[in-house]
Amino acid sequence: MKKNSDMDGLYIYSFFHMKIGSTSFGDGMSDKELSFFIHEYIHFLQNITTICGLERLNNDFVVLCRKIDWIKEQDDINVFVPILDETLKEPTLSNKLLIDLISGDTDFIEDFNFMSTEVFDITKIDNLRIVESVILNFKNGYGIEDNRLFGAREISESMAYLIEQHITKDYNSSPAYPYKTASMVVGYFCPELLKDYRNILIICDKALMSSNPGAEFFHIAQWLGQIKYIPSSPEELFQFLVINWQFYDLGEKTSSMDYYLSRAEEVRNNLHVLLKDEFFNDYNKWVDQIIDFAIFLRKKEPMFWLKLVEHGYVKNNQVWKEIINNIGGPVIEIDEHIYYNINPICCNSSCILYFEVFYQIYNLLNYGRTPCCLIPLCSNENTTISVDSSCTICPWNHPDYNGKLCMFKGIWQHWGLNKYNILPR
Repeated sequence: MKKNSDMDGLYIYSFFHMKIGSTSFGDGMSDKELSFFIHEYIHFLQNITTICGLERLNNDFVVLCRKIDWIKEQDDINVFVPILDETLKEPTLSNKLLIDLISGDTDFIEDFNFMSTEVFDITKIDNLRIVESVILNFKNGYGIEDNRLFGAREISESMAYLIEQHITKDYNSSPAYPYKTASMVVGYFCPELLKDYRNILIICDKALMSSNPGAEFFHIAQWLGQIKYIPSSPEELFQFLVINWQFYDLGEKTSSMDYYLSRAEEVRNNLHVLLKDEFFNDYNKWVDQIIDFAIFLRKKEPMFWLKLVEHGYVKNNQVWKEIINNIGGPVIEIDEHIYYNINPICCNSSCILYFEVFYQIYNLLNYGRTPCCLIPLCSNENTTISVDSSCTICPWNHPDYNGKLCMFKGIWQHWGLNKYNILPR
């Protein structure tokens, strides 16, 4: 997410939706609007090409599926929302706690003087997993000491901001927190590495290829400072970390690549389970396309982030063109709720609007939010679906229109939820 004005950009993790402050999309975008798009697109890539991104995605959809299953297990047709997390079974409940703990903070701080960073808390998840939380200590612009969490958000935003600066021409200056915090942490432990910004990208990516990016980043930077390691190039740093930095899963040493591949296949399978009917073949083909290409990048081009920035301005950037041609993009929403999608090769991506429905039902079951987020799309003059009061109050009861179901009602019915009465808790 970019936070410089009311709405520069937003990426909704797991649900493949990008919002950007732009009056156009495509060739008509200004360089500033293009920078908003690039920043949020980096988050889309992080979502599918990193362990952290895949685990968050998988967790959100497992929570969604478990709560749907819970509804269907009840004898009572009256279901009160939000559905409490206590209804989740292990390990889903523990995994949700893990995601919450590693996510980082939510604030935006324009400027601060960095003082120190440390592991400040250790939370036991279960008999095999503990989570280290990392805190940043600083003085704000008024000279008052303060602190914030350092987690996945701070690392992914720092990484996206660095890439944005080097492949676009007109980007906004962003608040120090969270967009520069990764560089500040590296500078605290090993300032020599700041001489080449690409070193920061390497450490960010290495951290995101873990289940707890904040702690992973902290320990890597601390260790590099302790051994006084100064690489001759970012490529050398990458190879050095591959060889010398160990990856552990549940206390056992393993390969981060093997772990990534297992998570990618788990995500693929869980997304396929959501819509299994042959009517949804385009959706399932799109899922396979983005997962297959994400795996290709990790296997064949593990330093793709470096290649992306080294090829420069995005409009002339061959690496960028190869990526976007192969996986297209998320749902792209610009000003006035106008929607776009980018088709990858051999695949129609209009089906990703189903993720809008997944997001709506996720918010309904987890937070009790009833107004359908598809109202702006369905209000478009080109749609054949009517928008009425049910869209705001009870979209699961939306009537058919000339025999055609709206997207929400179609999936709600496909999941066998028609007989249930949804009531506020």
